[in-house]
Amino acid sequence: MRLELTGRHVDITPRLRRLVDSKLAMAKSRGATHCLNADTVGDLDAEIRKIVGAKGPDKVIETTGAKSVIELAYNLTHADGTCVLVGVPSEKVSIYTLPIHFNKVLTGSHGGDAVPHVDIPRLIRLIEAGRLSFEGLITHEFPLDDINAALDVVRSGTAGRVLLRIGAA
Repeated sequence: MRLELTGRHVDITPRLRRLVDSKLAMAKSRGATHCLNADTVGDLDAEIRKIVGAKGPDKVIETTGAKSVIELAYNLTHADGTCVLVGVPSEKVSIYTLPIHFNKVLTGSHGGDAVPHVDIPRLIRLIEAGRLSFEGLITHEFPLDDINAALDVVRSGTAGRVLLRIGAA
């Protein structure tokens, strides 16, 4: 499991394969202020609370769909905070719902709610202003015919993002 904290926002990724330290280094280079390797941390909940405070993070974004990670993400979220589920679980998840009746928010991502004619020009402006960079994010490129090799790289845990080229190179 990998945990990236930026400010009081938390991103938790499970240990689906051996954690590669280069992933944590990539997170740091992209602005993560803290990175915890669950392979070396005994009580992840306690370690996170040491960083963000005993009440937990204001925002938690869960991206895996793994039952145990969803439950941890929700439990970590501050009583007045928001837990966003991006990952879709394949099994039932158990959470204590009483806090939802007060101020805690549990919500799912809606495909990013992208509005391409608004969002793409905004991203371009941010890149041109030097406020956003995708430099180093795409670590491997493959033609579509080599999709199996691309999958091997993804499964190895050494890739940032893998780009598949469709059509002529």
